[in-house]
Amino acid sequence: MTALYIFLVLMVSQCVFSETGKLHLPSEPCEVSDIDCVSKATQAFFYNTSDGIPEYDIKKLDPIVIPSLEKTIEKLNLNVHYKNVKVTGFKNQQITHFELERETKAVQFKTKVNFTAEGELTIELPKISKSFAGTITIDASAEGGAAYSYTVKTDDKGVEHYEAGPETLSCTVLGEPTIELSSDLKAALEKDADVQKLLADYTKHAPESNKVTVCNIVKTVYAVSIHNIRAAAKVLPKSAYFKNV
Repeated sequence: MTALYIFLVLMVSQCVFSETGKLHLPSEPCEVSDIDCVSKATQAFFYNTSDGIPEYDIKKLDPIVIPSLEKTIEKLNLNVHYKNVKVTGFKNQQITHFELERETKAVQFKTKVNFTAEGELTIELPKISKSFAGTITIDASAEGGAAYSYTVKTDDKGVEHYEAGPETLSCTVLGEPTIELSSDLKAALEKDADVQKLLADYTKHAPESNKVTVCNIVKTVYAVSIHNIRAAAKVLPKSAYFKNV
């Protein structure tokens, strides 16, 4: 029995080490208060799993394609449609804040990210039945955040795992994003008299409108980041993450 017990312990340990290596977590768990360790572990996880790991249900993070995003500027009766937006840069996000409360089982973290988004763009003026299509490139910096609670679940093999609850996402745009429209779209907008009438009003709303677009992108990609954290937690035991939690 003693030999069998030792053999089983070694087998489990090897499996845990193997999965930890595949998911690029440190060989030793972090102290919750060790922000340097937590930062390095989280950043390494996002970077090294950014291509996705289908066997663990970890989705591709960078580049990531957002099929569609919608935005309405009601004051201008303007609808904006984004399609097939390719976003790059999220594998390099850097932790700026991390907090785990043992008593309330609440987690909060924030990361800074510099990213580029490229996709198709359609600007629609529904009241006069006009639309203009082309492409758009966005370069932006933002701080994204996620807050969620966690529980500890024991699987059918008696191994404890973290399980994250529903997240609340936040976003703060850092600086002014750079927006570039394709030359054909710019030319069409410049030539249209109705668009030119709206130009002065649009200029007033553009900074806030651009921030809305940036944060829509950030929150969409952040949701995938949290999904991947959840997926990894289903694979790795609780003990692989933190000490004394």
